Amino acid sequence: MRRVDTKFVCARPIALQVVKTLLGHYAALPTPGGNLATYRSLYFDTSDLRCYHDHRRGRRLRHKVRIRHYPDRALSYLEVKTKRNEAVTDKQRRPIAFREERLGEAERAFLARIVDLPIDDLAPMMRIDFRRVSLVALHAAERVTIDCDLAAETMDGARWDAGDRVVVEVKQSPFCVRTPVMGALLAHGLREQSMSKYTIATALVRPDLRRNRLLPELKAIERMTA
Repeated sequence: MRRVDTKFVCARPIALQVVKTLLGHYAALPTPGGNLATYRSLYFDTSDLRCYHDHRRGRRLRHKVRIRHYPDRALSYLEVKTKRNEAVTDKQRRPIAFREERLGEAERAFLARIVDLPIDDLAPMMRIDFRRVSLVALHAAERVTIDCDLAAETMDGARWDAGDRVVVEVKQSPFCVRTPVMGALLAHGLREQSMSKYTIATALVRPDLRRNRLLPELKAIERMTA
């Protein structure tokens, strides 16, 4: 059964209120430094930004390619997220040397088996860092991630940070709206958003790019207290 991911964006105080209602229903996953883990990602795209534009256009099958570093565990992976429809996302990954950021022959062969992108045209486009709290439901097949301190920087130095904004993602199999976290999020008036960190950050630092279909997400983010 495929996992269903549902994303919400809110201000940090609301996320804290939601977390307080989840005590007894979810357990926080520990990390070597506590419950807050650091994530550092390097996103790849083609010279014509195929991954960005596929998301912007709402292409049914689209990919994100990144190298993600997990500093708390001294691990790095080449990861591919494939969006198959508006609810279902697959992720495949390959371990690489910690902090490695080159795509060697083995990595390119891995990508060629998964994505319909011109592999030789893929190049680093943006770094995105954030910190994450991960929760696991005690009585259901459900995980919750809460991402904060989100900051993005392009390879030529253009920057954007999310300020006080937080991304909450509920990962379920199967989808259910009647779980404690979904109930708490909806009770605060939050609604699901199609929020890709890479796509949103690219649109915000590159105002020259087409982004009409992203305007609802961009306006929702701008309305929040930064």
